[in-house]
Amino acid sequence: MKNLLYLSIFLILATTTSCSILNKDKSNNIVSPSKNGETNQSIDFFQTEWQLIRVGAIKPKLTATDNNISILFSKDNSHFAGFSGCNRYFGKFEVKKENLKLMDIGSTKMACPDKDMSFENNFLNNLNKVTNYSINVDTLFLKNKDRVVFVFIAR
Repeated sequence: MKNLLYLSIFLILATTTSCSILNKDKSNNIVSPSKNGETNQSIDFFQTEWQLIRVGAIKPKLTATDNNISILFSKDNSHFAGFSGCNRYFGKFEVKKENLKLMDIGSTKMACPDKDMSFENNFLNNLNKVTNYSINVDTLFLKNKDRVVFVFIAR
């Protein structure tokens, strides 16, 4: 009889604990509207490494690198960093709702082939033009108003 009582208590605790875990607030995740007006839970904007897949409508093609151009936003200190094709880059950001401002951008200065350096300089200059963002499932869109500047995918 004692074992039945302990089993009952264990089952009640397990059930209530699992329900509270399932209902946990996911405030670190970005919720963005879908095309039909419903909201979709998305990947966390912060602490996700995002890999560049398009600049505007063009897929980046570099000659001397692995093409793993990336960006990572740190929630703790409002800094971002990534790889821009030849060099590591970094800076600060401000985010308010869907508005995003990237500033104080700097990078290392390793030499690469001219075509890759040209792409990298363009990439870094366009980071300054980002004004807002949106996330759809596992895809991050960095925009200048309504125009998509960069498209990244979560790694």
